[in-house]
Amino acid sequence: MKKAFWTVIAVIAVVIACLAIAAVSYTHSDDYTNDSFSQGVTINGLDCSGLTYDEAASALTDYWNGQKMVVVGNLDEPLEEYTDFGCTYDIAGNIAGVKKNHLIKSALNHYLHIPYSVQIAMNVEKTTKKFRKTVKNSPFLSHGNAQETQDAYVDMSDPSYPIVPEVYGNKPDTEAYLNGIIKGIELGELRFKFDEKDYIDIPEVKSDDPELLNYQRCCREYLSQKISYKLGDESFTISAEDLFKMYDSLTENEIDKKAVAKYVKKMAEKYNTIGENVKFTSFTGKTFTINGGTYGWAIDQGAEAEQLAKDIKSHKDVKREPKFSSRGSGTYSKLVGDTYVDIDITKQHAVYFENGKNRFETDVVTGCVAAGHSTPTGLFQVLNKQRDITLKGGSKKKKTYYESFVHYWIGFFGSGYGMHDASWRSSFGGEIYKYSGSHGCVNMPPSRIPDLYNIISIGTPVIVHY
Repeated sequence: MKKAFWTVIAVIAVVIACLAIAAVSYTHSDDYTNDSFSQGVTINGLDCSGLTYDEAASALTDYWNGQKMVVVGNLDEPLEEYTDFGCTYDIAGNIAGVKKNHLIKSALNHYLHIPYSVQIAMNVEKTTKKFRKTVKNSPFLSHGNAQETQDAYVDMSDPSYPIVPEVYGNKPDTEAYLNGIIKGIELGELRFKFDEKDYIDIPEVKSDDPELLNYQRCCREYLSQKISYKLGDESFTISAEDLFKMYDSLTENEIDKKAVAKYVKKMAEKYNTIGENVKFTSFTGKTFTINGGTYGWAIDQGAEAEQLAKDIKSHKDVKREPKFSSRGSGTYSKLVGDTYVDIDITKQHAVYFENGKNRFETDVVTGCVAAGHSTPTGLFQVLNKQRDITLKGGSKKKKTYYESFVHYWIGFFGSGYGMHDASWRSSFGGEIYKYSGSHGCVNMPPSRIPDLYNIISIGTPVIVHY
């Protein structure tokens, strides 16, 4: 018996050694290193004899997509069949690894022409919309009164913030079912058993969930806060929905500063007036549209966002105007109001209205058109008032430098544009500005400008137009 045992062991050892030698020898053969299969190689039931790796991948794709997936119920009753999968597969690596992963079989096939068969995973890379739609719309998945499972949640549209109870649905999760079918295709398990309970979701959040109850408490405590803005005759209160968006975590009282900044940006876009086109009818009787300029109201977005974040975090009711980086005259308004200077370049005439009444008017000379020094048009405001100053400008190199002493200066744009007396002129109005106008300022008669200087205030709107 001992002798027979050792004989068997010796035979097995010889066989193993022979197979090992054959395998090692095979790895150095052209058949191992080339990218094609020899005769008698079957992959996933498809004869791939003589095919290159690319040809085998293409043939396997067509073959696999032509298979039939049968879906059965708990009692093996037929529910559905799917054909024409239309999938693309990531199988190039699996095909290229057949010889390496089945070395003994490949060696025996090479030396002894013994056919062999292997299975590889058909990794689905992509599915067609048609196939996905067919699977997800399978009739047996539909119920006449099907209802999706729903977690309990706080109703944000109701100011009392009630909890809407969870719903135990009976509608299968079609996406999960589709993924199951695709997995079966990949593994070659073409008989799919469908158990409905495996695809019905259970609510994760229920009405008595402590976290949900705490969330409801925070909603009632924090989102009832009233943060109101007053902008002249206009006013508004931040809605609970917008207030909620500005929290990073309501329950932890953490503010989302980016969301606050975004809200303030939208507010500024709506209420800023600087540079906006304004339709205007002057008390002179002229109707026109004001384009551009520097007068108006602008919200300081950085300062306002910082203040709003503090207001929200305080949980106290707040009523205030926004933080402004630029303010118009009086209280906020998108309109100019009834106090302003109207400078009509076409008529070369200026009128100052105060509370709708004509308090001052005179002919003027504006910027020289021929020299390219036209007075800028738009909606501006009185920035400063000065007495007895010397105006300087131009270029000595280009021989355009000038120095002009004036007794009255009323600046309205930048540092170089304003209204001032012009003692060097003997006449005003008409068409002087076209060929002998100013360097851009509004020249006024020395005998008239003192009256304007004494009654006009810093911040008064100045409208310059044609």
